[in-house]
Amino acid sequence: MRIFRKRWPITSILYVMFFCVIVMPIVLVASLSLRAYTDILLTNITSRTMQTLEQVSYSIDQEKSRYIRTVAAIATDSNVISLATSFHRSADSNTLFNYSIQLENQLKNYLHDMPDVVSAMFVYRDGDAYFFEGTHFHNINTRVNEELLKATPLYKKALQNQGRVLLFGSEENKLIESNDKYILSAAIAPKYASSFNDVEMIYFVIQAKSFENLAESSSNQNGSFIVLDGDGNIMLDTSADKMQSIEKQTVGQAQDKKNGNFRTVVNGEEMFVTFLTMERTEWKIIYVTPYDQMTAEVKQIYKFIMGVSAAGLVIFLLVSFFLVRSIVGPIKSLILQMNKMKSGSFNIDLELSGPLEIYSLGKTFQNMTMRMKELIVEKREQEQLKNRAELDALQSQINPHFLVNTLNAIKIMAMLAKATNLVEMTDSLIKLLSSTFHRGGSYIQVFDEMQSLEKYIHIMKVRYGDRFKVEYDIDERVTEAYILKLLLQPIVENAIIHGFYGKEAMGIVKIKCEKQLDQLVITITDNGKGMEQRTRGTLLQEKKVESLCGIGIANVNDRIRLNYGEPYGLTIHSELEVGTVVIVTLPLLASNPDQQSKERR
Repeated sequence: MRIFRKRWPITSILYVMFFCVIVMPIVLVASLSLRAYTDILLTNITSRTMQTLEQVSYSIDQEKSRYIRTVAAIATDSNVISLATSFHRSADSNTLFNYSIQLENQLKNYLHDMPDVVSAMFVYRDGDAYFFEGTHFHNINTRVNEELLKATPLYKKALQNQGRVLLFGSEENKLIESNDKYILSAAIAPKYASSFNDVEMIYFVIQAKSFENLAESSSNQNGSFIVLDGDGNIMLDTSADKMQSIEKQTVGQAQDKKNGNFRTVVNGEEMFVTFLTMERTEWKIIYVTPYDQMTAEVKQIYKFIMGVSAAGLVIFLLVSFFLVRSIVGPIKSLILQMNKMKSGSFNIDLELSGPLEIYSLGKTFQNMTMRMKELIVEKREQEQLKNRAELDALQSQINPHFLVNTLNAIKIMAMLAKATNLVEMTDSLIKLLSSTFHRGGSYIQVFDEMQSLEKYIHIMKVRYGDRFKVEYDIDERVTEAYILKLLLQPIVENAIIHGFYGKEAMGIVKIKCEKQLDQLVITITDNGKGMEQRTRGTLLQEKKVESLCGIGIANVNDRIRLNYGEPYGLTIHSELEVGTVVIVTLPLLASNPDQQSKERR
């Protein structure tokens, strides 16, 4: 088995070597350096971030403990619970007012150093509630309906954990009407007997500004903190508006592990996430920062390295280009001209240049091309002369039998008919023979061809009587088109002599000329006897000379093919006892080709 070896051009070999020796090492070194530097940078940033998270988690844990201690102290203060119960059980307005003042003073004693507490609400078992607003002004509407509050999951969760303070984030505080994302709530169900205590739940609203301050003091401009409770609910979120969609994605990936980091994509932007679980609680603190910000320094170094490398590559490429141009350029030009000649074009425009060997090769190719053009011209002229001789030979054949038969008919008419008919028949014969012997050229207009055909049909009607008729359908757009002489007469003659022979019914020949796209299509239809498939094939092969001018159906087809090419010619469809259809396909010529040939000479 022969193995074909692919031949590479010199330029491709040089470019491959250049890529393997220069480009690949530079790209490889730059990529490995960037990766190593990125890993070191991420390790340092992760370490610093973990330290920051530990500090922030400690501060947040302290604030959380302070909230829990204060809320627990209020819920376990029997005096506070007693005043709240007495307030609920009193009916007199003065008594209610006194209990309200006492209860408010008690709560202020607990909350005077806690400005974050916005409000406290004592919810009673029978559905009533006592609402206390904090001592500091807050632009937050925290008054909620106690019935709606009782229906929330956080309320039910606090009842299930009686005596324990529970903190809730913004996700669970659905009833609080505020756009502030640092709103927390605390709830506790006091552990007192129902005979002594009417308070079922104490609900606190906390504006955790201390959480916000702690987070923002330790974060940069683009980073953000997210704090989750043990159930994965968001307790704190310092992300900007553009990063609001980060929470759910980062929470889901950070839930399974205690500490760690990972990269994620949010809204088409890559983020680097670091998370840490607080030691004394199950709360988790997450820090999110754009990855591009972390690797900005690395990208600057990478751009610098790649810029220097690209500049070196461009210089090397320019030098290589000018070195190989003097050798490769002339060879490529010569190959291009060879390909043009291979495709059939001999219009060679080759600029001779390069070293002596390449110059000699190009000169030899030019001489060879000129000699080939001369040989092609000679061959074309010989073929034209041969075709012209064949056409002249075909058109010069005259059948003497037809002349004898026609003259016998004229003789019989002279004996049996009046002189008028004899004059008409003789005149038709003279005009028909005049058209046949005319040597003014090979082409004639469709209108003149139809005139000659009518003269022939007149003679045939005299010869055979009124046994047939001819119908014409000529498109006026094609009457001035040029066709070869005597194309239609042999076809019509074949229909009259052979198609209607022995047929008693009236024979009908229909001649239709029409334009189809850029072609002239002539259809000759008769209702004669028809013919078999074998006969149709023989008709286009046998060159009989039984017609007026000795041109048979096969001769007509050959003339068309010789003059116009293979796409044109005759197509015959026939069916026994039905008739025959002959379709003549020709190019639509608006001018006389013979005249054009003379002008070119």
